[in-house]
Amino acid sequence: MRFLVIAIFVFVATISNTAKTRGLHQRSLSRWHVIPGNYSGITPLGDNRYAVVDDKSSLDGFHIFNIDINPRNGKIKHVNASPLITQAAKDSTETVQRSRLDCEDIVYIAGSNTLFIAQEYGCVVMEYKLDGTPTGRRLALPSYFQLDNMQPNAGFEALAYNSYTQTFYLTTELPLKEDGNIQRIVCFDTNLQPIGEIAYSMDAPELKSNVRYYARGIVAMTAMPNGNLLVMERELSIPTRYLGGKCRIKIYEITENNPTVKHLLTSFTTHISRLNYANYEGMCLGPTLNNGRRTLLLINDSQARAGKGVFHLKDYIKILIL
Repeated sequence: MRFLVIAIFVFVATISNTAKTRGLHQRSLSRWHVIPGNYSGITPLGDNRYAVVDDKSSLDGFHIFNIDINPRNGKIKHVNASPLITQAAKDSTETVQRSRLDCEDIVYIAGSNTLFIAQEYGCVVMEYKLDGTPTGRRLALPSYFQLDNMQPNAGFEALAYNSYTQTFYLTTELPLKEDGNIQRIVCFDTNLQPIGEIAYSMDAPELKSNVRYYARGIVAMTAMPNGNLLVMERELSIPTRYLGGKCRIKIYEITENNPTVKHLLTSFTTHISRLNYANYEGMCLGPTLNNGRRTLLLINDSQARAGKGVFHLKDYIKILIL
């Protein structure tokens, strides 16, 4: 098997491009009575339909979200969501085997009308029909993608697919144990075979790590029609008493003509103390607006609206106008 290794090291130059990307206010899904969830990945199906995975679902599967976006200004008009779509057997050992797969990201393949889901706990990327039935096909993972080579709770987190180049992109939340500080983004062809790697370097940590909860890594990717790749870097820090907790999101574009430079599209921080805390984990392209600008949808994981007393986290969707 021919294996092409593309070394892309991005230690030095970072060009800010924030002026051209505009973020709209995040919108809580509770206003449309969408069931609380642990929404961690999203992919467009066409029109206003999106498939969404929940990383703590009791079975593997996905929801179908209908998200109506105003074509003039990009604002969300309405959202509704289906119950979990799954075909897991309800009375067999298959249920046990498929009930802790930790579905983290999802992509839609229009040519086959199927979905691929990256599953952290199961360490697999499996294909599903739109009724939730597994096809039996999966990405042929390189030997280094083994659970014992992944850092704790930092396995498969981000999956992308470019329909123009017919290329999959897959990475773990943190670098593999054998890779030090370099993150492997592995490319796969339509035969589901690995064909190359992108070596990606995240920004240095910026938040306190000696806290109750801390996480840092790549949580989502989106392939652009021009062949470029968007990478979402997420860092969160939650103190012992929660107040002061924050989540920092940065979205970079790796350009096709100059892959040694990370172009910063946008960055923002949400805060528990400001009651807008959102741990974004999913990202996908949305519709093109009337003015020709493309939208990008972000979805957060609220831990099923976790909280205590009067304060609970919220499920949010945020629109970026590229």
